[in-house]
Amino acid sequence: MDRLAHPSDADVAAVDAWWRANNYLTVGQIYLVANPLLREPLAGEHIKPRLLGHWG
Repeated sequence: MDRLAHPSDADVAAVDAWWRANNYLTVGQIYLVANPLLREPLAGEHIKPRLLGHWG
């Protein structure tokens, strides 16, 4: 329990890396239709023309 109350710098860095990776994946799924790993420069044809789904 003490580890949760007083996380080490390594714990904080791990959570930060996890958070950033999850945000990247989420944004890619919502907005991109192609090139999710950005292996080429982002272009207009990679972005969905219309966002579909349930927004709450």
